[in-house]
Amino acid sequence: MNKNEKYYLPELEKYAGRTKQFTINDAASVTGLPILETEYAIKDMMEIYNCKLKVTESGNLIYDFGPHLKRRDAKSFGEYFNDFLAMFWKAFTIMYKFMISAFLVVYFVVFLVIVLAVIIGVMSGGKNDNSKGAGNMIYVLFRIFWSIFEWNTIMGYNRTYRTKDSYGYTYKHYTEKEGILAGMSGKEGNSKDKKGFVASVYDFVFGPPRVEIHPLANMQELATYLRQNKGLVSTYEIQSLAGWTRAEAQSFMTQALGNYNGKAEISDNAVLYGDFTELIRRKDNIEGAPVIFYWDEFEPDYELTGNKAERDLGIFAMNAFNLILSAIVLWGPLSGLSQGSIAAAIFLGWVPLIYSLVFFIIPAVRYLAIIPQKRKQHLMNVRKRLMMAIYQESTGQLTLNQLTEIANKQHPKEEKLNPKLVEKVMMDVIYDLEGESFVNNNAEVVYKFERLDQELDDMDKIRAEKKDDSELGKIVFEA
Repeated sequence: MNKNEKYYLPELEKYAGRTKQFTINDAASVTGLPILETEYAIKDMMEIYNCKLKVTESGNLIYDFGPHLKRRDAKSFGEYFNDFLAMFWKAFTIMYKFMISAFLVVYFVVFLVIVLAVIIGVMSGGKNDNSKGAGNMIYVLFRIFWSIFEWNTIMGYNRTYRTKDSYGYTYKHYTEKEGILAGMSGKEGNSKDKKGFVASVYDFVFGPPRVEIHPLANMQELATYLRQNKGLVSTYEIQSLAGWTRAEAQSFMTQALGNYNGKAEISDNAVLYGDFTELIRRKDNIEGAPVIFYWDEFEPDYELTGNKAERDLGIFAMNAFNLILSAIVLWGPLSGLSQGSIAAAIFLGWVPLIYSLVFFIIPAVRYLAIIPQKRKQHLMNVRKRLMMAIYQESTGQLTLNQLTEIANKQHPKEEKLNPKLVEKVMMDVIYDLEGESFVNNNAEVVYKFERLDQELDDMDKIRAEKKDDSELGKIVFEA
């Protein structure tokens, strides 16, 4: 390594901290770094800091790191505060689930004593050998007892199935944890039908988890997309994969250029794209992550409990019974117990009363929080359908009615969109895709996406002209 290389990145960081935007030639002339080393240092910076790439009319490339260098992994005060709230909520969840478990254990002990008494009676009074049946019963009881402390209510984060929300949008759902008795019965049924009672209780209070994207999923998907498309990708194509805004897609592009040693290129029509030829050169034929376009995967629903209605009704009734009985012990006909003993007042009155109230308050608060989340989820799914129509059917411009008709034709099994809803969602889509809208001579709202169409057309031509250079060739030397 050249002894001066360790100074290249710090020197460029100091320069970028003094100026907002620059070209490679700007950076080289001010810092005194060689052009090639400046290019490598800029790639390292794009991997570390947020950056946007801009193209001038003359085809020159400008690197914009913003008024202040901001690390990609940097967090704002709000993000740190949200992390704190998430940790607090997780700790409270565990604590409250432990309380639920403690109450279940108390009833379980009583239940165990009764069942064991029945088993002993059967074994002593029966003529047949009941040891096997008794052993199975004890195993079942042990598994039910152990399931009380299995606080994760799903079978695993890699086990999912598909279901539909109230608008008909199909989405991924985690497979619910199967009940002990349901699992031993061997009967067929869907995941929700076979969901365990303990898991249902926990989800009644805290709600079921939504399917989350793997932290590296976007990079994995991009790598597969590059392998399928000669190592070339544009910003609009990244938006079609992830649905990001233009700024988010540009930031992701610069991060990928730094991560995968890509090269920013500019077409004759001033279209910026990334060339990742080195990344797609491969020896193995193992398939990477599948390429799923933004509109091919709808948003998971926000569920209140994720349980069947009759299961929720049973859980509600059980907790309501505890709540009413604890109130009776404190202020009703059984108040003599609480008045005569402090221990009785605490353990038969206040503890179950507070526990039962919190048991109802948490899902009630979650319900209020879910209402705007479900509204946002619905609009996001509509946005996916509109972007699909724009990317696949746009010929430069579409009227509001044409866009609505295309979106409904592409998804006949989902909700039927109306122009009013489409126009509302398009207010954000227009901005994200850098399009424009206007009213034509027929008083129709028209959406125009010239830049999008130009960029996609250019990418098709560039790929057609580029030679496939993904093969490594034969081994000519081996050490």
